Formats: sequence, C-alpha cells, structure tokens
Amino acid sequence: MIKPFIFFIFFTSHFVFSQDIVGNYSPVESKCKLNLKINDDNSFTFNVGKVKKNKGFLKVSKESNVTYLDFTDGISGMYANDTISIQNSGNSMNKYTHFKECNEMYIHLVKKSYFDNLYSLLSCQKNLSDFVVSCKLSDIKKMIIEVPIKDNNIDQYNNLAYYLAKTKNGNQFAIIILKEIIQKYPHRTVAYLNLADSFWIAGEKEEASLNYEQYLSLMKSQKNNSRKIPQYVLERVK
Repeated sequence: MIKPFIFFIFFTSHFVFSQDIVGNYSPVESKCKLNLKINDDNSFTFNVGKVKKNKGFLKVSKESNVTYLDFTDGISGMYANDTISIQNSGNSMNKYTHFKECNEMYIHLVKKSYFDNLYSLLSCQKNLSDFVVSCKLSDIKKMIIEVPIKDNNIDQYNNLAYYLAKTKNGNQFAIIILKEIIQKYPHRTVAYLNLADSFWIAGEKEEASLNYEQYLSLMKSQKNNSRKIPQYVLERVK
C-alpha cells in the first residue's frame, strides 16, 4: 500500500502544479512576439504570430517552493505569480538561442486573464452568429470579480457584451455584463441600448422596453443627436 500511496501523492501534487499554469501567455517584452498556450493535459504550443515554433508535453516539478517547467529541446523555465521566465540565450561560454525572433536573453511570459482570452477569441470571429461560446454563467461572474469593470476597460467590456449577444448562446452572458456596467456607470447611454437589445433577443419585451426608455431619456438629457437613435428603438417602445 505504501508505493501506490506515494505515487498518488506525487501524481496529485504534479497535477495541482500543472493546473496552476494552464492558460495563454504573452510576452512582457514589447519586441518579442512569442506566445505560449498550456492545456489541461500539459500539452503546450509556442507560437510566433500564427507560426507554431515548438510543441510537446510539459514536465512540472517543484523544489523549495520554486516551480520548474521543462519544455522540449532544452527549453526550461520557472513559474511564479502567473509569469513564466525562460532563459532564451546563453553566454560566450555556452552559446545558444531558443527563439531567434526574441532578441532577449530572458523572456517573461505573463498569463492572460479569462477576460483577455474571451475578448481576443470573440473579436476575431468573422461570423459570430454561428459561434458557440464554451463558458458558464459562473465563469462570467468570476471574470468580472477577477477583472473589475473600470474606466480603462469599460469600452472593452461593452464590446465584449456586444460580441456575446451576437453569438448563438452568449446573450445571457451579455446581460450579466451589461447589468454590471450600468450598476457602476448609470449614465452610460450605450449600455442601456445594448441591454435592451439583449432583453429583446431573450424575449423579455417588458425589460427591453424599460431599458429602451432609459436609453432615450439619457439621449435627451445628455443632449445627444437624436438622429443617432436607431429607428427600431422608437418602434419597440410604442
């Protein structure tokens, strides 16, 4: 029973460390275009732009509270605080370069947030109406907690809600985001329009009408150009 138990502890520990590092990473260095994706099964892919440079299965180990990562072809690194540090090139005594595209001795790759990943995914879709979003309500709520809506990202959040509403199954997620935007920014006119549209799509016509009316009220009080009001809004509030 001892050997199986030891193996279980090692496997569990290894799995926990691997789960910590799963995600998409982008470089801190502005000139380096290297990106890294690590999956749940420890498979990984290094990309430079759209070109795959290296892939394989990652080995994870931990010694004295330091997490070490062993990629293929001699590439190794350390993981801490959602950042992977890789020595990209050697010195005069030990010359090597792993990624020639990055003119840096050390590469620092930072994990992207769920918000960044979802935004990047949806913003590049050519046909959102056919796209199925693979997330849950809890994922969206957690995302808003981890990346709070602020002045520096409210436009992106508004765009994200717009993209979600256009997908096959993301309208419910759009409503959550837009409600949060309005709670924090009650005078953001476009958010009421987007929320009303989402309620209309969901078949909640009464909620839609209330938000259309609030949108129209803000447009008037803020003295915005009435010509910018979509014709369908006027028709839906009759």
